[in-house]
Amino acid sequence: MPAVADIDRFTERVSSMRAASLALRRAVRARVLRGVALRGIAMLAFLATTAPGALAQGYYNTELLGQFGYTRDSYAAVWGYSAPDSTEIAIIGTSTGTSFVDVTDPRHPEEIEFVIGAPSQWREMQTHSHYAYIVNESGGGMQIVDLADPLHPIHVADYDSTFQTAHTIHIRDGYAYVNGTNGGMRILDLADPIHPREVGVWNTRYVHDCYVRDSIVYACNISNAGFTALNVADKSNPIELSFTPYPGAATHNAWTTEDGRYLLTTDENEGGHLWIWDVSDPRHPSYVSEWRTNIGIIHNVTVRGDSAYIAYYTEGLQVLDISDPRMPLLVGSYDTFPGASGGYRGNWGVYPFAASGNIYLSDITSGLFVVRMASGGQPALDFFVNAPEGQVAQPGQQQALFFFDVFNGAGTARTFDLLATSSNGWQVSVPATLNVARNGTEPILVTVQIPASLTGPERLDVQLCVRSRSTMLASCKQTRLAVPVVLQDFAAEATAGGIALRWRLNLDGEAGSLVLSRAGGDAAFSEHARLTIDVRGYEDAGVEPGVRYRYRLGLETAAGMQVLGETSVQAAAAHARLLGTAPNPFAATTSVRFELARAGSVRLAVYDVRGRLVRALEREGLQAGAHALSWDGRDAHGTRLPSGVYLYEIASSGFRARGRVTLAE
Repeated sequence: MPAVADIDRFTERVSSMRAASLALRRAVRARVLRGVALRGIAMLAFLATTAPGALAQGYYNTELLGQFGYTRDSYAAVWGYSAPDSTEIAIIGTSTGTSFVDVTDPRHPEEIEFVIGAPSQWREMQTHSHYAYIVNESGGGMQIVDLADPLHPIHVADYDSTFQTAHTIHIRDGYAYVNGTNGGMRILDLADPIHPREVGVWNTRYVHDCYVRDSIVYACNISNAGFTALNVADKSNPIELSFTPYPGAATHNAWTTEDGRYLLTTDENEGGHLWIWDVSDPRHPSYVSEWRTNIGIIHNVTVRGDSAYIAYYTEGLQVLDISDPRMPLLVGSYDTFPGASGGYRGNWGVYPFAASGNIYLSDITSGLFVVRMASGGQPALDFFVNAPEGQVAQPGQQQALFFFDVFNGAGTARTFDLLATSSNGWQVSVPATLNVARNGTEPILVTVQIPASLTGPERLDVQLCVRSRSTMLASCKQTRLAVPVVLQDFAAEATAGGIALRWRLNLDGEAGSLVLSRAGGDAAFSEHARLTIDVRGYEDAGVEPGVRYRYRLGLETAAGMQVLGETSVQAAAAHARLLGTAPNPFAATTSVRFELARAGSVRLAVYDVRGRLVRALEREGLQAGAHALSWDGRDAHGTRLPSGVYLYEIASSGFRARGRVTLAE
């Protein structure tokens, strides 16, 4: 650990270099913006014609292609696999396992496999050859999934010889660098992909994440306020080359530019942001520049080509042009979380390496987003708009106030034109212009007039569009919708007996009734059930097999009917259901009984309570009707397993069900 005097000297050096970088940034940015002004973009027409009620999530130079997610899970990291046959798979961690989603047609994502894992808020993965390697913070070691047939991923093995938990994993040149294992980093040789072999360990400092380039590991020491460069040419003997502390650091992850000369690091803390370092000599990294968006917390950065792709929590995806690392410029963004900035919500991870050029994002609440950079996009944007949470208009209320703010990332003061609209066309007042100092932030008050004729609570959302007068570029940001009864979750799941509906509400003392409406197939909605306001679920047994049903949940009060949300699901096919397990508990053999709607193959996977696959049984050529698969309580090697509870999943085409069974001596 360097002495305090060394850190002080380094801090002074960073400050002086930062000042020089800022002067360079001003000169280069002025040149860039002069070019932008010459090209010009006519945003006034767009701003003037923005339709009230047609508000979209914040985005810039990007396009949403598709989205996929379960409402019952939370999400973590995302990765991808592009197969030789052009199939593209997104891999996203959830709180209960890992979802494999076919995104070859990104507008229609479809889950093709779900690998159960130990329950964990943190789940990270990367790929090597046609294998995915998955780690988590709860247990079970490292799961290995074979993607040789990309539409039929198979959980083939687990590695738990030298660790049970890990925080992150990075794979490079046939080696897996597993981080946060008992505090340090373990290096596994993947020459035999199903049977990794540990070849090295480094645990001088806690390693939160790492990146490897040309046998140099850049280890992120989040709790030591810096990063370490290690020479791992000899994997069995990592040698520390340097430790770089810097002010305010909580080094979370790192990635190099494609030429290996520059290192990008992120600081996962309030006020943390992106730093860029010259690591042409990894023994003496030197500060180059830094970049931040508004007040959100930065998470992970990856690099492809001359672009840095940042998962920035509540700020969503941020894409930077780093062709000149001394002056990173924003060239694209997509906000997966349209609420206020700040906190550990929103975009967790980003994967920009798909062969198609599509970008996969994981949102902690909403799941998988597939986006792409817009062709013929606009020039770089150097200011950002932050939105407050939405509000609710109440009877007798005269005004609703929204406080936005604008951050000007340019090296000069700027004047911005402003335009605001409301989601229901009510009168909106906002200053015509706003002056913001260089690298400064200014608040904007938007006032909405509420009609005196309002008789009941009504949703109210506002979109603010901000245009830079010097560049003619504009950015729009909307508030998040909110209602007196906040529908926090509304999910539908096909079961053997019909469709199970579940929801969570923040009631805030509301009185009234819940009204559940249903529409099957192409039919219109009709009232299906009327429930008391404290009910949190409903079992719909009167459904036709194979038909897609839409459900609408409403709240009826003295003020009238208010729609809270909608969801949909396809009912299970006829007779495709799990019939149970008998005997349960069992000592010698038990049978998992089920019915199939149509002929096909069936796979029974058995897991221990830590989510490790212990046995997989398959049966092909089964006809429609009732069947059973037997399990003798042994693992894949024929070894008798210890007594306890085991989880199982039975899957066939269009059918998947899960249960548990107890093995007793």
